[in-house]
Amino acid sequence: MRPLLLMLIAAGTLRAAPADSWIRIHSANFELFTTGSERTGRDLIQYFEQVRGFFQKAFGFDGAAVHPVRIVAFNSDREYLPYRPSEVADAYFQPGFEHDYIVMKNLAGNIYPMAVHEYTHLILRQTRLEIPRWLDEGLAELYSSLEPAGGKMIVGKVIEGRRRTLMREPWIDLRSLVSAGATSSLYNGKAHAEMFYAESWALVHMLTLDDRYSAGLRAMMEGVGDGDSVTAIQKAYGVPLERVQSDLKAYVYGERFNAAVFDVAMPAANFEPLIEREAAMPARLALAEMLSDDRNKINQALAAYKALSHDYENRWEIERGWAEFLARERRNNEALPHFARAAGLGADDPRMYVEYARVLNAANRNGDAMTALKSAVRISPSLDEAHFELAVMMVRNGSYREALAEFHTIKRLDPEYAYRYYYYLAEAHYRLGDVRQARRLVERGRTQTQSREQMAAFDQLQQALDQNR
Repeated sequence: MRPLLLMLIAAGTLRAAPADSWIRIHSANFELFTTGSERTGRDLIQYFEQVRGFFQKAFGFDGAAVHPVRIVAFNSDREYLPYRPSEVADAYFQPGFEHDYIVMKNLAGNIYPMAVHEYTHLILRQTRLEIPRWLDEGLAELYSSLEPAGGKMIVGKVIEGRRRTLMREPWIDLRSLVSAGATSSLYNGKAHAEMFYAESWALVHMLTLDDRYSAGLRAMMEGVGDGDSVTAIQKAYGVPLERVQSDLKAYVYGERFNAAVFDVAMPAANFEPLIEREAAMPARLALAEMLSDDRNKINQALAAYKALSHDYENRWEIERGWAEFLARERRNNEALPHFARAAGLGADDPRMYVEYARVLNAANRNGDAMTALKSAVRISPSLDEAHFELAVMMVRNGSYREALAEFHTIKRLDPEYAYRYYYYLAEAHYRLGDVRQARRLVERGRTQTQSREQMAAFDQLQQALDQNR
Protein backbone atom coordinates (compact mmCIF):
# COMPACT_ATOMS: atom_id res chain seq x y z
CA MET A 1 0.00 0.00 0.00
CA ARG A 2 2.79 2.42 0.83
CA PRO A 3 4.50 2.37 -2.66
CA LEU A 4 1.11 3.14 -4.25
CA LEU A 5 0.58 6.00 -1.80
CA LEU A 6 4.00 7.44 -2.61
CA MET A 7 3.25 7.31 -6.33
CA LEU A 8 -0.10 9.02 -5.84
CA ILE A 9 1.53 11.76 -3.79
CA ALA A 10 4.24 12.17 -6.40
CA ALA A 11 1.71 12.36 -9.20
CA GLY A 12 -0.01 15.17 -7.35
CA THR A 13 3.17 17.21 -6.96
CA LEU A 14 4.88 16.79 -10.31
CA ARG A 15 2.91 19.30 -12.31
CA ALA A 16 5.24 22.16 -11.68
CA ALA A 17 3.19 24.77 -13.53
CA PRO A 18 0.04 25.21 -15.59
CA ALA A 19 0.21 23.25 -18.80
CA ASP A 20 0.75 26.24 -21.08
CA SER A 21 3.39 28.12 -19.05
CA TRP A 22 6.55 26.31 -20.18
CA ILE A 23 8.89 27.87 -22.73
CA ARG A 24 11.62 25.98 -24.54
CA ILE A 25 14.66 27.89 -25.83
CA HIS A 26 17.43 26.43 -27.97
CA SER A 27 20.93 27.77 -28.57
CA ALA A 28 23.92 26.07 -30.19
CA ASN A 29 24.98 24.23 -27.02
CA PHE A 30 22.09 24.44 -24.57
CA GLU A 31 18.40 23.65 -24.28
CA LEU A 32 16.49 25.70 -21.70
CA PHE A 33 13.07 24.94 -20.22
CA THR A 34 11.59 27.67 -18.07
CA THR A 35 8.33 28.80 -16.52
CA GLY A 36 9.79 32.29 -16.21
CA SER A 37 9.59 35.07 -18.76
CA GLU A 38 10.76 34.60 -22.32
CA ARG A 39 13.08 37.61 -22.07
CA THR A 40 14.80 36.36 -18.92
CA GLY A 41 15.14 32.89 -20.39
CA ARG A 42 16.62 34.30 -23.59
CA ASP A 43 19.15 36.36 -21.61
CA LEU A 44 20.06 33.36 -19.44
CA ILE A 45 20.77 30.99 -22.33
CA GLN A 46 22.84 33.66 -24.06
CA TYR A 47 24.84 34.10 -20.85
CA PHE A 48 25.50 30.36 -20.65
CA GLU A 49 26.86 30.49 -24.22
CA GLN A 50 29.10 33.40 -23.25
CA VAL A 51 30.43 31.60 -20.17
CA ARG A 52 31.09 28.51 -22.24
CA GLY A 53 33.03 30.68 -24.70
CA PHE A 54 35.10 32.11 -21.85
CA PHE A 55 36.07 28.65 -20.59
CA GLN A 56 37.00 27.67 -24.14
CA LYS A 57 39.30 30.65 -24.63
CA ALA A 58 40.75 30.87 -21.13
CA PHE A 59 41.49 27.17 -20.55
CA GLY A 60 41.45 25.59 -23.97
CA PHE A 61 38.29 23.70 -23.05
CA ASP A 62 37.06 22.25 -26.31
CA GLY A 63 33.44 22.31 -25.23
CA ALA A 64 32.74 18.72 -26.31
CA ALA A 65 29.91 17.77 -23.99
CA VAL A 66 29.67 14.21 -22.74
CA HIS A 67 25.90 14.64 -23.00
CA PRO A 68 23.75 17.47 -24.36
CA VAL A 69 23.11 20.08 -21.66
CA ARG A 70 19.64 21.01 -20.50
CA ILE A 71 18.84 23.92 -18.19
CA VAL A 72 15.63 23.92 -16.16
CA ALA A 73 14.74 27.29 -14.62
CA PHE A 74 11.63 27.36 -12.46
CA ASN A 75 9.81 30.50 -11.46
CA SER A 76 8.87 29.76 -7.85
CA ASP A 77 9.76 27.72 -4.79
CA ARG A 78 6.56 25.70 -5.19
CA GLU A 79 7.50 24.56 -8.68
CA TYR A 80 11.06 23.71 -7.65
CA LEU A 81 10.22 21.80 -4.45
CA PRO A 82 9.50 18.32 -5.97
CA TYR A 83 12.92 18.36 -7.67
CA ARG A 84 15.04 19.86 -4.90
CA PRO A 85 17.90 17.47 -3.97
CA SER A 86 18.40 18.87 -0.46
CA GLU A 87 16.98 21.51 1.82
CA VAL A 88 19.88 23.88 1.16
CA ALA A 89 20.09 23.71 -2.66
CA ASP A 90 18.70 26.66 -4.63
CA ALA A 91 20.28 25.26 -7.79
CA TYR A 92 22.16 22.10 -8.70
CA PHE A 93 23.94 20.18 -11.43
CA GLN A 94 22.80 16.62 -12.17
CA PRO A 95 24.56 14.32 -14.64
CA GLY A 96 22.33 11.92 -16.54
CA PHE A 97 22.26 9.03 -18.99
CA GLU A 98 21.08 11.09 -21.97
CA HIS A 99 21.46 14.72 -20.83
CA ASP A 100 23.28 16.66 -18.16
CA TYR A 101 21.01 19.02 -16.21
CA ILE A 102 21.49 22.39 -14.57
CA VAL A 103 18.44 23.17 -12.43
CA MET A 104 17.65 26.58 -10.92
CA LYS A 105 14.95 27.43 -8.40
CA ASN A 106 13.90 30.73 -9.93
CA LEU A 107 14.98 33.57 -12.19
CA ALA A 108 14.71 36.30 -9.56
CA GLY A 109 17.59 38.59 -8.61
CA ASN A 110 21.13 38.22 -9.88
CA ILE A 111 21.05 34.68 -11.22
CA TYR A 112 24.32 34.83 -13.16
CA PRO A 113 26.72 33.84 -10.36
CA MET A 114 24.49 30.83 -9.68
CA ALA A 115 24.53 29.96 -13.40
CA VAL A 116 28.34 30.06 -13.55
CA HIS A 117 28.57 28.04 -10.31
CA GLU A 118 26.51 25.19 -11.76
CA TYR A 119 28.21 25.37 -15.16
CA THR A 120 31.57 25.01 -13.40
CA HIS A 121 30.30 21.76 -11.88
CA LEU A 122 29.44 20.60 -15.39
CA ILE A 123 32.91 21.50 -16.69
CA LEU A 124 34.55 19.62 -13.82
CA ARG A 125 32.33 16.63 -14.53
CA GLN A 126 33.44 16.62 -18.17
CA THR A 127 37.09 16.44 -17.15
CA ARG A 128 36.22 13.04 -15.61
CA LEU A 129 38.29 13.93 -12.53
CA GLU A 130 37.16 12.49 -9.22
CA ILE A 131 37.33 15.43 -6.84
CA PRO A 132 36.00 15.84 -3.28
CA ARG A 133 33.02 18.01 -2.40
CA TRP A 134 34.98 20.85 -0.84
CA LEU A 135 37.06 21.27 -4.00
CA ASP A 136 34.10 20.87 -6.35
CA GLU A 137 32.05 23.50 -4.49
CA GLY A 138 35.03 25.75 -3.83
CA LEU A 139 36.00 25.92 -7.50
CA ALA A 140 32.38 26.53 -8.50
CA GLU A 141 32.19 29.41 -6.02
CA LEU A 142 35.52 30.83 -7.17
CA TYR A 143 34.42 31.04 -10.80
CA SER A 144 30.92 32.23 -9.94
CA SER A 145 32.45 35.66 -9.31
CA LEU A 146 33.57 36.11 -12.94
CA GLU A 147 33.64 39.82 -13.70
CA PRO A 148 34.40 41.48 -17.03
CA ALA A 149 36.85 44.40 -16.95
CA GLY A 150 37.26 45.98 -20.35
CA GLY A 151 38.65 43.31 -22.63
CA LYS A 152 39.66 41.05 -19.74
CA MET A 153 38.01 38.78 -17.18
CA ILE A 154 38.70 38.82 -13.46
CA VAL A 155 38.41 35.62 -11.41
CA GLY A 156 38.62 35.72 -7.63
CA LYS A 157 36.51 38.70 -6.67
CA VAL A 158 35.63 38.55 -2.97
CA ILE A 159 32.14 37.14 -2.39
CA GLU A 160 31.08 39.38 0.45
CA GLY A 161 28.29 37.08 1.66
CA ARG A 162 30.73 34.19 2.03
CA ARG A 163 33.29 36.37 3.78
CA ARG A 164 30.70 37.69 6.23
CA THR A 165 29.76 34.12 7.11
CA LEU A 166 33.41 33.36 7.83
CA MET A 167 33.71 36.47 9.99
CA ARG A 168 30.72 35.80 12.22
CA GLU A 169 30.17 32.01 12.39
CA PRO A 170 32.22 29.21 14.01
CA TRP A 171 34.50 27.52 11.48
CA ILE A 172 34.36 23.85 10.53
CA ASP A 173 37.56 22.04 11.48
CA LEU A 174 39.54 21.81 8.24
CA ARG A 175 40.11 18.08 8.56
CA SER A 176 36.34 17.55 8.80
CA LEU A 177 35.67 19.94 5.92
CA VAL A 178 37.99 18.29 3.40
CA SER A 179 36.84 14.80 4.45
CA ALA A 180 33.09 15.47 4.06
CA GLY A 181 31.32 13.44 1.39
CA ALA A 182 28.12 13.95 -0.58
CA THR A 183 25.90 12.62 2.22
CA SER A 184 27.59 14.51 5.05
CA SER A 185 25.43 16.81 7.17
CA LEU A 186 28.22 19.39 6.85
CA TYR A 187 27.36 19.58 3.15
CA ASN A 188 23.62 18.89 3.11
CA GLY A 189 22.30 20.10 6.45
CA LYS A 190 21.02 23.62 7.09
CA ALA A 191 23.08 23.97 10.25
CA HIS A 192 26.46 23.73 8.50
CA ALA A 193 25.92 24.12 4.74
CA GLU A 194 26.43 27.88 4.60
CA MET A 195 29.78 27.59 6.39
CA PHE A 196 30.75 24.57 4.26
CA TYR A 197 30.34 26.61 1.08
CA ALA A 198 32.01 29.70 2.55
CA GLU A 199 35.01 27.85 3.94
CA SER A 200 35.40 25.75 0.77
CA TRP A 201 35.38 28.95 -1.28
CA ALA A 202 38.01 30.58 0.93
CA LEU A 203 40.25 27.49 0.92
CA VAL A 204 40.16 27.13 -2.86
CA HIS A 205 40.66 30.89 -3.23
CA MET A 206 43.83 30.72 -1.12
CA LEU A 207 45.18 27.54 -2.69
CA THR A 208 44.57 28.91 -6.18
CA LEU A 209 45.54 32.57 -5.87
CA ASP A 210 47.78 33.08 -2.83
CA ASP A 211 51.48 33.11 -3.73
CA ARG A 212 52.39 30.77 -0.86
CA TYR A 213 50.10 28.01 -2.12
CA SER A 214 49.37 28.45 -5.83
CA ALA A 215 52.55 26.67 -6.96
CA GLY A 216 51.41 23.44 -5.28
CA LEU A 217 47.89 23.49 -6.71
CA ARG A 218 48.52 21.03 -9.56
CA ALA A 219 50.12 18.47 -7.25
CA MET A 220 47.25 18.82 -4.79
CA MET A 221 44.66 18.40 -7.57
CA GLU A 222 46.37 15.22 -8.73
CA GLY A 223 46.59 13.89 -5.19
CA VAL A 224 42.93 14.31 -4.23
CA GLY A 225 41.98 11.82 -6.93
CA ASP A 226 43.05 9.09 -4.52
CA GLY A 227 40.21 10.12 -2.19
CA ASP A 228 42.31 11.40 0.74
CA SER A 229 42.28 15.20 0.76
CA VAL A 230 44.19 15.51 4.04
CA THR A 231 47.17 13.56 2.70
CA ALA A 232 46.99 15.28 -0.69
CA ILE A 233 47.10 18.77 0.86
CA GLN A 234 49.88 17.99 3.31
CA LYS A 235 51.99 16.28 0.67
CA ALA A 236 51.51 19.00 -1.96
CA TYR A 237 52.37 21.89 0.38
CA GLY A 238 54.74 20.18 2.80
CA VAL A 239 53.00 21.51 5.92
CA PRO A 240 50.54 19.96 8.40
CA LEU A 241 46.85 20.62 7.86
CA GLU A 242 46.72 22.67 11.05
CA ARG A 243 49.17 25.12 9.47
CA VAL A 244 46.98 25.38 6.37
CA GLN A 245 43.98 26.16 8.57
CA SER A 246 45.93 28.82 10.45
CA ASP A 247 47.05 30.41 7.16
CA LEU A 248 43.50 30.27 5.86
CA LYS A 249 42.10 32.20 8.82
CA ALA A 250 44.83 34.81 8.46
CA TYR A 251 44.03 35.03 4.73
CA VAL A 252 40.32 35.60 5.37
CA TYR A 253 40.84 38.08 8.22
CA GLY A 254 43.56 39.92 6.33
CA GLU A 255 43.21 42.91 4.04
CA ARG A 256 44.37 41.38 0.77
CA PHE A 257 42.70 38.89 -1.55
CA ASN A 258 44.44 38.12 -4.81
CA ALA A 259 42.63 37.73 -8.13
CA ALA A 260 43.51 36.28 -11.52
CA VAL A 261 43.14 38.39 -14.65
CA PHE A 262 42.54 36.58 -17.94
CA ASP A 263 43.32 38.44 -21.13
CA VAL A 264 40.08 37.13 -22.54
CA ALA A 265 36.92 39.11 -23.07
CA MET A 266 33.50 37.59 -22.48
CA PRO A 267 32.30 36.67 -25.99
CA ALA A 268 29.46 38.73 -27.37
CA ALA A 269 25.98 37.21 -27.44
CA ASN A 270 25.57 37.65 -31.18
CA PHE A 271 23.03 34.96 -31.98
CA GLU A 272 19.28 34.57 -31.87
CA PRO A 273 18.03 31.57 -29.86
CA LEU A 274 15.08 29.52 -31.07
CA ILE A 275 11.93 30.01 -29.01
CA GLU A 276 9.21 27.39 -28.60
CA ARG A 277 6.20 28.59 -26.64
CA GLU A 278 3.60 26.26 -25.09
CA ALA A 279 6.27 23.61 -24.56
CA ALA A 280 4.60 21.82 -21.65
CA MET A 281 4.91 18.30 -23.06
CA PRO A 282 8.66 18.37 -23.88
CA ALA A 283 9.34 20.21 -20.61
CA ARG A 284 7.50 17.63 -18.51
CA LEU A 285 9.18 14.84 -20.45
CA ALA A 286 12.58 16.40 -19.69
CA LEU A 287 11.64 16.58 -15.99
CA ALA A 288 10.57 12.92 -16.00
CA GLU A 289 13.92 11.96 -17.52
CA MET A 290 15.72 14.07 -14.93
CA LEU A 291 13.85 12.31 -12.13
CA SER A 292 14.67 8.91 -13.62
CA ASP A 293 18.40 9.75 -13.39
CA ASP A 294 18.11 10.13 -9.60
CA ARG A 295 18.10 6.83 -7.73
CA ASN A 296 16.15 8.47 -4.89
CA LYS A 297 13.28 9.54 -7.18
CA ILE A 298 12.45 6.44 -9.19
CA ASN A 299 8.85 6.34 -7.95
CA GLN A 300 8.40 9.99 -8.86
CA ALA A 301 9.78 9.29 -12.33
CA LEU A 302 7.36 6.43 -12.86
CA ALA A 303 4.46 8.62 -11.75
CA ALA A 304 5.62 11.39 -14.11
CA TYR A 305 5.67 9.08 -17.14
CA LYS A 306 2.22 7.71 -16.27
CA ALA A 307 0.82 11.22 -15.94
CA LEU A 308 2.36 12.25 -19.26
CA SER A 309 0.91 9.23 -21.03
CA HIS A 310 -2.51 10.09 -19.64
CA ASP A 311 -2.33 13.79 -20.55
CA TYR A 312 -0.75 13.38 -24.02
CA GLU A 313 -2.08 10.30 -25.75
CA ASN A 314 -0.33 8.69 -28.71
CA ARG A 315 2.97 10.53 -28.38
CA TRP A 316 5.86 8.23 -29.24
CA GLU A 317 8.34 10.51 -27.43
CA ILE A 318 6.66 9.71 -24.12
CA GLU A 319 6.57 5.97 -24.82
CA ARG A 320 10.25 6.05 -25.79
CA GLY A 321 11.28 7.88 -22.62
CA TRP A 322 9.22 5.53 -20.47
CA ALA A 323 10.65 2.46 -22.21
CA GLU A 324 14.26 3.59 -21.89
CA PHE A 325 13.75 4.40 -18.21
CA LEU A 326 12.34 0.92 -17.56
CA ALA A 327 15.16 -0.68 -19.55
CA ARG A 328 17.77 1.13 -17.44
CA GLU A 329 15.98 -0.23 -14.38
CA ARG A 330 16.30 -3.74 -15.90
CA ARG A 331 12.52 -4.05 -16.07
CA ASN A 332 12.70 -5.37 -19.61
CA ASN A 333 9.33 -7.11 -19.65
CA GLU A 334 7.67 -3.80 -18.79
CA ALA A 335 9.85 -1.85 -21.24
CA LEU A 336 9.05 -3.97 -24.31
CA PRO A 337 5.41 -2.91 -24.80
CA HIS A 338 6.38 0.76 -24.49
CA PHE A 339 9.13 0.34 -27.09
CA ALA A 340 6.64 -1.44 -29.36
CA ARG A 341 4.08 1.31 -28.89
CA ALA A 342 6.65 4.00 -29.67
CA ALA A 343 7.61 2.18 -32.85
CA GLY A 344 3.96 1.72 -33.79
CA LEU A 345 3.36 5.44 -33.31
CA GLY A 346 6.08 6.24 -35.85
CA ALA A 347 9.14 6.91 -33.69
CA ASP A 348 11.97 8.25 -35.84
CA ASP A 349 14.78 8.19 -33.25
CA PRO A 350 17.39 5.66 -34.46
CA ARG A 351 19.01 5.31 -31.04
CA MET A 352 15.68 4.23 -29.59
CA TYR A 353 15.62 1.30 -32.01
CA VAL A 354 19.13 0.31 -30.92
CA GLU A 355 17.98 0.22 -27.29
CA TYR A 356 14.83 -1.61 -28.33
CA ALA A 357 16.95 -4.23 -30.10
CA ARG A 358 19.07 -4.78 -27.00
CA VAL A 359 16.00 -5.43 -24.87
CA LEU A 360 14.56 -7.74 -27.54
CA ASN A 361 17.85 -9.60 -27.74
CA ALA A 362 17.85 -10.07 -23.95
CA ALA A 363 14.38 -11.61 -24.33
CA ASN A 364 15.73 -14.02 -27.00
CA ARG A 365 13.64 -12.35 -29.71
CA ASN A 366 16.52 -12.20 -32.17
CA GLY A 367 14.42 -11.81 -35.30
CA ASP A 368 12.56 -8.81 -33.85
CA ALA A 369 15.86 -7.36 -32.64
CA MET A 370 17.27 -7.60 -36.17
CA THR A 371 14.19 -5.78 -37.51
CA ALA A 372 14.63 -3.00 -34.93
CA LEU A 373 18.31 -2.54 -35.87
CA LYS A 374 17.45 -2.39 -39.57
CA SER A 375 14.96 0.36 -38.72
CA ALA A 376 17.74 2.27 -36.96
CA VAL A 377 20.03 1.94 -39.99
CA ARG A 378 17.24 2.97 -42.36
CA ILE A 379 16.50 6.10 -40.34
CA SER A 380 20.18 7.01 -39.85
CA PRO A 381 22.54 5.26 -42.30
CA SER A 382 25.55 6.93 -40.64
CA LEU A 383 24.82 5.68 -37.09
CA ASP A 384 27.86 3.49 -36.43
CA GLU A 385 26.41 2.03 -33.23
CA ALA A 386 23.45 0.61 -35.15
CA HIS A 387 25.65 -0.92 -37.86
CA PHE A 388 27.83 -2.45 -35.14
CA GLU A 389 24.99 -4.06 -33.22
CA LEU A 390 23.50 -5.33 -36.47
CA ALA A 391 26.86 -6.82 -37.50
CA VAL A 392 27.24 -8.57 -34.13
CA MET A 393 23.76 -10.04 -34.42
CA MET A 394 24.48 -11.26 -37.95
CA VAL A 395 27.60 -13.06 -36.72
CA ARG A 396 25.55 -14.74 -34.00
CA ASN A 397 22.97 -15.79 -36.58
CA GLY A 398 25.60 -17.17 -38.98
CA SER A 399 25.25 -14.46 -41.65
CA TYR A 400 28.99 -13.87 -41.83
CA ARG A 401 29.31 -12.13 -45.22
CA GLU A 402 26.45 -9.77 -44.42
CA ALA A 403 28.10 -9.10 -41.06
CA LEU A 404 31.40 -8.13 -42.73
CA ALA A 405 29.54 -5.70 -44.97
CA GLU A 406 28.04 -4.05 -41.89
CA PHE A 407 31.40 -3.95 -40.09
CA HIS A 408 32.97 -2.22 -43.10
CA THR A 409 30.46 0.65 -42.91
CA ILE A 410 31.60 1.58 -39.39
CA LYS A 411 33.79 4.67 -39.19
CA ARG A 412 34.16 5.25 -35.45
CA LEU A 413 33.19 3.52 -32.22
CA ASP A 414 33.75 4.42 -28.59
CA PRO A 415 36.41 2.37 -26.74
CA GLU A 416 33.73 0.51 -24.77
CA TYR A 417 32.90 -1.43 -27.96
CA ALA A 418 36.49 -2.49 -28.70
CA TYR A 419 36.34 -6.01 -27.30
CA ARG A 420 33.12 -6.98 -29.05
CA TYR A 421 34.23 -5.34 -32.28
CA TYR A 422 37.46 -7.33 -32.55
CA TYR A 423 35.97 -10.56 -31.25
CA TYR A 424 33.00 -10.73 -33.59
CA LEU A 425 34.91 -9.38 -36.59
CA ALA A 426 37.58 -12.04 -35.99
CA GLU A 427 34.91 -14.73 -35.71
CA ALA A 428 33.32 -13.66 -38.99
CA HIS A 429 36.67 -13.88 -40.79
CA TYR A 430 37.38 -17.24 -39.16
CA ARG A 431 34.02 -18.68 -40.22
CA LEU A 432 34.66 -17.52 -43.78
CA GLY A 433 38.06 -19.24 -43.83
CA ASP A 434 40.29 -16.17 -43.49
CA VAL A 435 42.31 -17.51 -40.56
CA ARG A 436 45.23 -15.10 -41.05
CA GLN A 437 43.06 -12.01 -40.72
CA ALA A 438 41.21 -13.55 -37.77
CA ARG A 439 44.54 -14.04 -35.97
CA ARG A 440 45.49 -10.41 -36.51
CA LEU A 441 42.16 -9.28 -35.10
CA VAL A 442 42.49 -11.52 -32.03
CA GLU A 443 45.92 -10.06 -31.29
CA ARG A 444 44.68 -6.50 -31.68
CA GLY A 445 41.67 -7.31 -29.53
CA ARG A 446 43.88 -8.55 -26.70
CA THR A 447 45.49 -5.11 -26.46
CA GLN A 448 42.07 -3.52 -25.91
CA THR A 449 41.08 -5.37 -22.75
CA GLN A 450 42.38 -6.46 -19.37
CA SER A 451 39.26 -8.41 -18.45
CA ARG A 452 39.96 -12.06 -17.61
CA GLU A 453 36.63 -13.10 -19.05
CA GLN A 454 37.28 -11.33 -22.34
CA MET A 455 40.84 -12.68 -22.52
CA ALA A 456 39.43 -16.17 -22.01
CA ALA A 457 37.05 -15.65 -24.93
CA PHE A 458 39.96 -14.61 -27.15
CA ASP A 459 41.91 -17.67 -25.94
CA GLN A 460 39.04 -19.93 -26.94
CA LEU A 461 38.82 -18.36 -30.38
CA GLN A 462 42.61 -18.61 -30.72
CA GLN A 463 42.43 -22.35 -30.00
CA ALA A 464 39.88 -22.77 -32.77
CA LEU A 465 42.21 -20.89 -35.13
CA ASP A 466 45.17 -23.05 -34.12
CA GLN A 467 43.23 -26.15 -35.09
CA ASN A 468 42.82 -24.73 -38.60
CA ARG A 469 46.47 -24.17 -39.45
